[in-house]
Parts: sequence; C-alpha cells; structure tokens
Amino acid sequence: MTTTNLIAQIAEWLGVVAVAWLLTLLPRFRQTQTGFKYARRDGFAAVTLSLTAILFAALFAFSGLGKTLTALVRLPGAAAALSEPLALAVITLLPVVAALILRGQPPRSAGWGSRLLMPALQVGLALVLLTVFLRNRVMDVLSGLSTEETWYLLAALGVALAEETVFRGYIQVRLGWWLGQNQGWLLTALVYAAWKLPGLLAAGGGAAGWLPGLGLALGQGLVTGWLMRNSKHVLAPALYRAVSIWLNIFV
Repeated sequence: MTTTNLIAQIAEWLGVVAVAWLLTLLPRFRQTQTGFKYARRDGFAAVTLSLTAILFAALFAFSGLGKTLTALVRLPGAAAALSEPLALAVITLLPVVAALILRGQPPRSAGWGSRLLMPALQVGLALVLLTVFLRNRVMDVLSGLSTEETWYLLAALGVALAEETVFRGYIQVRLGWWLGQNQGWLLTALVYAAWKLPGLLAAGGGAAGWLPGLGLALGQGLVTGWLMRNSKHVLAPALYRAVSIWLNIFV
C-alpha cells in the first residue's frame, strides 16, 4: 500500500466514523445492547470460537483444504477474486450458526435484532453513499453496473455479512458484555487481524507484503467494531464493508 492509498484509507475511516457517530446520536440508538445472564460463559464461548476461527484460517491458507473449498464457490469474472475470502467467511460463520441453535440463543444475540434493523439500514446506506463519494466513484456508479460489477457486489456483500456476523455480531457482543465495551472492541479487532494473518502470510512477499495488510485488517476491525458499538446492529458495518470491498473493482 502506497502512502497516498494509506492516507486515502485513513480519510475514509475518519469520514465514516464521523458520519456514523452523528447518526447514532439519535434517540432510537440509545437502547441497551443485548446482555447475557452468564456473561463469563458466553465470553468463553466467544474466545473458543475465536481460536477455532484462527486455527481454521491457518489450515485454510496452508493446506489443500482452502483450494478445495474455494473451488466450490464458482464466481464469474472479476468476482472470482472473492471466491477464496467468501468461502473462508462462510465456513467460519457455520460454527456461529450452530452455537446459536444449540444454545437456543436468538439472532439478536449475534447483532441481528429486529428493532434496530431499519435504523441500522439507514446508517449503512448513508455510509455507502459517503464511501462512494470519498472514493470519487459517484459517476462510475451512476453510469450503471455491468454484470461483472454486479456479481462482484453480491460476492462482497456475502463476505461482509458473514465476517461481520462472526466478529462484530457474535464475538464482539459477548466479549464486550463480559470484559467491558472498550476491551471487547479492541480484543475483537485483534482477533480479526489474527484471523486475516494466515492468508496474508500465504500470499508471500515477506514482511513488506503482510505487514501493511495486517495493519489494514486491524484498522478495519477497529472501525467496523466502532460502528457495531454505536449502531448495535451488524447491518451497518456490513454494508460499509461490502461497498468498501466492492469499490476495489473500479481501481
């Protein structure tokens, strides 16, 4: 990542944080976040799932399993570049779904509460428009989307929804309730970066290749975790992440 790209990324994050902060000051977002009767037990469940996700990410990156699973996700054109992250994200999501079902916990305990769905959608769409503007891609979007760009958008949305449900919805909510909101937010961002690290190492290029990517992953985790804390719903950070990934097709 060049210095120019880094500055642009930081500017985007600052803009997203500022707009989301203003929007989430509205009274509708002042509801108490989902709590857990046995916070310690749910916290340990989040830690266990975090370690499992990181170990699986390493197995996915350094064995033939990753190629096998990626081959099952056949995406056309430029969207094929997202086949691997989509496969990893969906497989990582499965234990979360299983844990919710086995423990009888509702979707709102993973950041999918129905009461804040529409407000979170509104915040997410506002962040989508802001990101398009900050990336200077308004005319590209207004000119219409090709089939290839549409597939890329759908794949990016799949990646974002799966990743944000796992990390911001399931893990961060539980760690925040157990350890405190700040500690849960920071620890989840570190877990997310650690989950990304095996893929960065497998891509090669030495420290010059994986260090910027690790910093980017940590920054993304902090920003989307902050969005989750304020919107109290996975949809807002997921929509932002999706459009941020998608706009890479215009580079």
